[in-house]
Amino acid sequence: MSIAPVTDLRDVRDARDVRATADLDQLPLDLIDDLPNAADDGGRRRSPGESFDRVHGEVQAWLRTWHPRRLPTFTPVRDVAPETERGTSGLKSSVAAPDGAVRVSASLYDPPTRHGEPLGWSRNWASALTLPTAREAGRLYYRFRVSSRLVLDGQADLSLVSTAVHFGIVPDAAKGSPFEAPGFSSPLVRPLVGVQCRADQDASSTQVVEGSIAVRQGETPAMAFVVGTELLFENGWVRVHEGSSTWIGPVEPGATGTIEYRFAPASLLRVLGHLA
Repeated sequence: MSIAPVTDLRDVRDARDVRATADLDQLPLDLIDDLPNAADDGGRRRSPGESFDRVHGEVQAWLRTWHPRRLPTFTPVRDVAPETERGTSGLKSSVAAPDGAVRVSASLYDPPTRHGEPLGWSRNWASALTLPTAREAGRLYYRFRVSSRLVLDGQADLSLVSTAVHFGIVPDAAKGSPFEAPGFSSPLVRPLVGVQCRADQDASSTQVVEGSIAVRQGETPAMAFVVGTELLFENGWVRVHEGSSTWIGPVEPGATGTIEYRFAPASLLRVLGHLA
């Protein structure tokens, strides 16, 4: 039985180099414009194509850009008070300003000689706005921050203060009211719930809300807010001091009274969906 001789590795490398040289001899080098013998075109070279950096930069800029929209001044829409307080509610608010805030104060007393159910107050304020009409179909993204602060004092058998924010949005104000949007009757957030009126009580809370809604070309989106404060107490006295308020503002630090939005056309969303 004979054994085949082992091929020298140098022979293999030499054969490979010969084949590579033969392939280079067959390249269409005469089609390359800027060889030393090519005609002079003033030193200009044709671009190999548009850089992706510009596209990347525009996408990044879109992701960082939010358009602010100022909220109209909140106006009173509901005031519930005990029968003895009708017409002169003990839960008061200062003059509204176009800063997205509702400010409340109160000074209440429930004598121990009174017998019956706990006394309750509830007040609501509303604001609504429309956004720019969509030039094409797509999706509207929005975000805002809800914040509340309660500065309280008191001494009572029962003393609880709560705040709430209702929110609604519709794709087209011509076809429906944001006050009638699904789920509007339930609070979107309750920043502070059941805070007790005790000596030097100072409570605060903040929450970020983000969402989106599909919009067709030519539609005008609209959104609405209702801010509420509720107070329930019995047998004693309570004070809600100046500085107690609930307000709407941007997610990042800045002036209150604005929400932020941006629009993504359907064509962009399709591309992003294919890349996902």
